[in-house]
Amino acid sequence: MERARSQVSIIIPNLNSRMIDETLRSLLVQTTLDRIAEIIVVGLDEPGLVCEHDLVRFVDTKQPVTAPVARNIGIRAASGEYLAFIDSDCIADRRWLENLLYAQEAGHSVTGGSINFSATPYWQLCYNLTMFHDFVCSASPGDRKNMGTLNLCVARDVVECVGLMDERLARGQDTEWTLRMRRHGYHLHFVVDAVVRHCPDVPSLKAILKLWHRSGQFNAWVRCNYKELISPPPFYEYPLLLVLFSPFIGFAVTMQIFIRNPHLLRYIHTFPVVFLSKIAWCFGASHRIELRDDL
Repeated sequence: MERARSQVSIIIPNLNSRMIDETLRSLLVQTTLDRIAEIIVVGLDEPGLVCEHDLVRFVDTKQPVTAPVARNIGIRAASGEYLAFIDSDCIADRRWLENLLYAQEAGHSVTGGSINFSATPYWQLCYNLTMFHDFVCSASPGDRKNMGTLNLCVARDVVECVGLMDERLARGQDTEWTLRMRRHGYHLHFVVDAVVRHCPDVPSLKAILKLWHRSGQFNAWVRCNYKELISPPPFYEYPLLLVLFSPFIGFAVTMQIFIRNPHLLRYIHTFPVVFLSKIAWCFGASHRIELRDDL
């Protein structure tokens, strides 16, 4: 007798997304729709775009909550043996879940997919490139140091082992969570063919730099607490040096992005913005947020 295949709970944090209906439509035409136990949308939906469907459950938080809070609510409410995560500004390829599950059932307990994006609008392209250059569709498969929760699937026993997401982290919570998985011995397996298209709302250079400055504040804390997995340069712990060296760090990191993946050279016109985003990260990291348990 054939063993029943494990079911999946898909969790989506939502803060009044204007495209959550497109996200849901992409999930409801998945090739492995029969494997989906539920799609849990957590947060606010003032535009009223969360469609009614047997598989879709909306958890109204009544007030804005951060992404890790929303995801933790979804995790607690989920019934599936696998937990898949996607964001409300993403559209999943039809075989997205099928490819993530194939890797899971091949023995990879933590799987993440690739990020596709359009060449326009320009600011959106810049943001996607500077944030997800290691996860583009032309990147090589294999293990990664960390992963993002906009395209992630984990076995339930992984969460039971490492715990929920750290709700104190307004940014970088997925980096911390997946590094914690590595600390517990799990490998983060990148599945190139599990694709989502990311369409973030980033209307200007100012918006990009603000996001990267904020990311630096929280990710600097993450780096200092996971030194054995990230091995940051020594000067990362010295705010003044981080600021002074920020142009050199920004240039080196930006060059590395394009050198490591020559397919990205067609987006070389984004170089100035990517460079500035790395400098903004350094300035944010120089004002590292110290987290306390009462935050």
